[in-house]
Amino acid sequence: MELDFKHASLQEILNYAPDLRREAYIDATLRMQADDNIVGVFGSAYSEAQSPVIDEALIYGCGLVPVPIVGVDAFIFKYGDYPACDAIKSTMVYLTTQKCPLLYSSKMYVLDGCCPAVGTAFRQCTQKPVHIYNDAATLKTVLQQVYGCEYSGARYQEAKSAFVTLNTLLHRLEQSMLSGNDFGVLAFYSRFIFELEERIAFLTRVCELLSSAAIGEHSSHSPEKRVPVSIHCPDGIIQKIKPTAGNYFKPVWVQAGCSADIACAGCIYPAGQYVGY
Repeated sequence: MELDFKHASLQEILNYAPDLRREAYIDATLRMQADDNIVGVFGSAYSEAQSPVIDEALIYGCGLVPVPIVGVDAFIFKYGDYPACDAIKSTMVYLTTQKCPLLYSSKMYVLDGCCPAVGTAFRQCTQKPVHIYNDAATLKTVLQQVYGCEYSGARYQEAKSAFVTLNTLLHRLEQSMLSGNDFGVLAFYSRFIFELEERIAFLTRVCELLSSAAIGEHSSHSPEKRVPVSIHCPDGIIQKIKPTAGNYFKPVWVQAGCSADIACAGCIYPAGQYVGY
């Protein structure tokens, strides 16, 4: 049952956050059936409202909807296998078994290009168009070719403005006493609220709860500066990681090929700690 977050407690929202992805299954399927306007996006946003690589506002500007498609659980492993890290393996098994409505609803896949293994996997496992992001102009051309859509500068600016607001809200959460795990969960799962104004309302409600008496439920201490923890593909492991920096952290992007503090099990890149699904 859908949570009425406007009247929910902070803990209820935190507990429910992963269900936002499951709600998106229905939303994405209905949008595919009505408009076929779903764009599957593989790329973590970390502590931001959108991918630090892919210009998701441009996708909205084309009248389309960017949807995170990374697999985030090991449940699917009993249905198949793929020789890669847990993030790619989960995604590819969901893709090839057609058990993920988000992947199924996507007319094409846009990858952030941060990992060559991701591009190889998608090209091996799907006949749908796969585009590795390089620049906004090329992406716009590809989207127009695949979807037959029209770009609107006004829509693009509206989405850009919404993402600025969302980043401001996430920055407020960054200054709160949420644990790094809870902060990362909210940053990731809020991306499955496809209507940006609704996503703003959701995160605004969380900020309101944290700035009220509910903050006392988390800590009586004043927040200190949140410690950045670099993570390759954090989305499926954010609830499980325990960085050496402590619980008060934020997941941050690390350039492809560079060593990270943490990565999911099987990652091709070096990391201080590997965490399995």
